[in-house]
Amino acid sequence: MFDRNRLAAVMVTTSVLALATAAQAQAAPAADQDAVVTEIVVTAQKREERLQEVPLSITVAGSAQLERQQVNQVSDLARIAPSLEVQQAPGQSVGGGGQIRGIGTQSFQAGAVGSVGIVVDQVSQGNVNISDLFDIARVEVLKGPQGTLFGLTTSAGVINIATNAPVFGQFSGRVRTELSKDGTAGSKYGQQVVQGLLNIPLAETAALRVSASVNQRQGVNRNTLTGDLDDHAAYALRGRLLWEPSDKLTVNLIGDYSKTDDDGTDFFVLYKANTALTAELAQCGIVASQANRDYCSTSKLINRNKSYGGSMQLDYDLGAASVTSITALRKLDAGPAFLDIFRLDVNPLKVRQGPTTGDGELFTQEIRIASPSSAVFEYTAGLFYSSQTNHTDPAAMAINVTPFPGVIIPISNLLGYDLDTKDRSTAAFGQATYHVGDKLRLIAGARYTHETMKVAYYSLDSGTGGGRKTTIDNWSWKLGPQYQFDKDTMAYATVSRGYKGPQVAVGDPTIPTNQPTLIRPEIPTNYEAGLKGALLDGRLLADVSAFYMNLKDYQGQLCTPNQSGGLTCAPQNIGKVISKGVEVNLFGQPVHGLSLNTGVIYNPVTYPKGFTAQDGSDLGGEQMANAPKWKFTLSGEYRHAVAGTIEGFVAADTVYKSAVRYAASTDENVTFDAHWTVGGRIGLRDPDRGWTAAIFVRNLTDSHEPTVRYANFPDGSIGSYGQILTPQSFRLVGLSLDARF
Repeated sequence: MFDRNRLAAVMVTTSVLALATAAQAQAAPAADQDAVVTEIVVTAQKREERLQEVPLSITVAGSAQLERQQVNQVSDLARIAPSLEVQQAPGQSVGGGGQIRGIGTQSFQAGAVGSVGIVVDQVSQGNVNISDLFDIARVEVLKGPQGTLFGLTTSAGVINIATNAPVFGQFSGRVRTELSKDGTAGSKYGQQVVQGLLNIPLAETAALRVSASVNQRQGVNRNTLTGDLDDHAAYALRGRLLWEPSDKLTVNLIGDYSKTDDDGTDFFVLYKANTALTAELAQCGIVASQANRDYCSTSKLINRNKSYGGSMQLDYDLGAASVTSITALRKLDAGPAFLDIFRLDVNPLKVRQGPTTGDGELFTQEIRIASPSSAVFEYTAGLFYSSQTNHTDPAAMAINVTPFPGVIIPISNLLGYDLDTKDRSTAAFGQATYHVGDKLRLIAGARYTHETMKVAYYSLDSGTGGGRKTTIDNWSWKLGPQYQFDKDTMAYATVSRGYKGPQVAVGDPTIPTNQPTLIRPEIPTNYEAGLKGALLDGRLLADVSAFYMNLKDYQGQLCTPNQSGGLTCAPQNIGKVISKGVEVNLFGQPVHGLSLNTGVIYNPVTYPKGFTAQDGSDLGGEQMANAPKWKFTLSGEYRHAVAGTIEGFVAADTVYKSAVRYAASTDENVTFDAHWTVGGRIGLRDPDRGWTAAIFVRNLTDSHEPTVRYANFPDGSIGSYGQILTPQSFRLVGLSLDARF
């Protein structure tokens, strides 16, 4: 394990040296000056287009905004867009766990896929997700079904991420750090982030960009038996080669590797306890509350993961059209992981699992042809193939009762089961825009998908195995008009049909007669109208949209703690879910020195009539779990010259959410009240961004927003509640240093 004090000293020394070097070197151009935002280019339709000409609601965050808000992980992206939530409970890794407009997927099933797809440099991440974000050029949050162009795991939307490309003819580099320590300046946990990059010219038309990230965190959970905070460490590396062998051919080769080492796992803690459980908690110094992050366990809790992949993108200009081929392979090595479900040695019931290991692989191949953007008939058409496999090794689970010290009564000792899932799909797709005249355009697109999913398992406990296979043929499509009033003002109205593939859910493999069940595909139909316009001579862009989405067979999950230990989670189809609302976003530099990105959404997302909650009550017509009805986001920075060539700046970001329900229950204790989360930073820098030094704070008010809540936790105890807290749930104060050369 790395020595934290030594690592912090190394990072500070590295940053100071880099700052000194940068002060004498040629600085890179500023990334966030007073620009005309109507020239912002996005790739939301798999071609480069001006943001205000894309008939789709998009929230865009550039590199400057991502860095000033300390967006270092996928889970941080929830702070940049009002329509986006990212819930990442341990064991639930499906498309990043994201939700757009209240629609997303949390599931413990290995064969599940997400409703929100993560795409990095035009490569779908599937269930082999990236975690850390570094050296990012832009993040686009695309709202509503994106199945026509993006495929399977996009029934609610897409998080489209673009990394920075190499620059020809320029040797340059950068080091940036964020340093904080538990207990210092009000920080409730410690974190040390260091990121660096080198841009290396190889030839006149070839360059290599290498970037890396180290992210170490102490907390947020703490073991009262040792006084130690959980240790988390993530390491990531990416290399990108850009080569233009001719004026027609462009080659992009990208490879990435990431590793996480967790000693201690931020998991369930008690925030409410009945009388009996309160007495047990007192024995190890724990007081149940919304702010509680403590547990007491002698179990060795670790989690190890590796993911890596590579892609090759070839772009060839035919003159009348361009051809793109993208070949990608991603792999995941999961585990070993050891988990103590309750992490309470003082509780008689013990549930421990592990070692848990497994692996995953995703291969994708896409080839497409696209017309020039200036054509009267613009089109993009192509073929897509994906093959995703996941394997989970048997993981033992021991459930014991210890009524008295030294007395252990085994309830069950399960050996676990082998599980293999295979998901293969082929698709043909196309989308076209016909310019009827100078102002009116008609949009039409469709995608045909043929998908086969198979699940096979063998139970070591029952000595039996089983499996199931399902094949789906599906059409996704999009239609609508678009009207361009002038260069910077546009209105659109679209209707689109999306698709998310089936799940094959494994029940209890210890029971020979318990065969896998089929969870039907999720089919959304979305109606959307929007208006985009430029204000203040192109310095501010407004994006207003209204939407109504009808989801057939929404893929949900119902989890309930049980008295034999752990959670019983049953995936299910929810017959009809409605997501509707209005969203407004503003982006740009309204006045000199002020950068602003803000938005608000009103989004009722309701359970269908007659839907039964996990406590047996009727949730029909109620707001769905993990979906705030109101959400407001704001990120802004004001800069001003303070002395000579030094610029001062102050930045603020805030998120408001209305009350959020965290489980399918009418119990008010699984709901977190309406709240604000506020952060910001203040500092000095070279106006050309050669160096920057700042003090930052995240979650200034120390609002303890959870990511999961369950009733009757841990052992079916009435009146007791468990929750999972994340780094977003506590205050963090620290020092940020940045240098370019």
